[in-house]
Amino acid sequence: MAWSEINRDAWTKNFLTELFKGARIPLDQTEGATMSFFKVETTGDCALSVKPGKEPRPMFELRIELDWNVEQPVDNGKSIAEAKGHITVTEFSSEAITEPQMQLRCDNKLPPGATPAFQGLVDKLNAAVKESGLPEVSRMLAEDYVSELKRQRP
Repeated sequence: MAWSEINRDAWTKNFLTELFKGARIPLDQTEGATMSFFKVETTGDCALSVKPGKEPRPMFELRIELDWNVEQPVDNGKSIAEAKGHITVTEFSSEAITEPQMQLRCDNKLPPGATPAFQGLVDKLNAAVKESGLPEVSRMLAEDYVSELKRQRP
């Protein structure tokens, strides 16, 4: 029997939106900061090749736009410092599952009256996104997404 291809474009968009919007990523090197995502846009193609008795083969080439937010409790938890930005997964494909190509952009616009100490905190949060957040996004794609995609049988 030949391989058959099952389109998983709609499933992929829904799954990735739920995966990222439901994520709360603790960031190392901070005092309890967490990263979350408030906008997820996925474009590209995804299919699953299946053949009875064989392991399903995912085939995809995706571009993913993620708007992120980091919240850090400050002043003994009385208020929250925020940092925002954008991750573009420029290329995530079944040819290089463990190496999605990503670009990080941090919004460094400070609120009026922000002190130099606040700038230092925002810089620290942005660095934590680079050091902890990006690897976790990569892991979520390579492990969570791909393993769930392989379970999508007709």
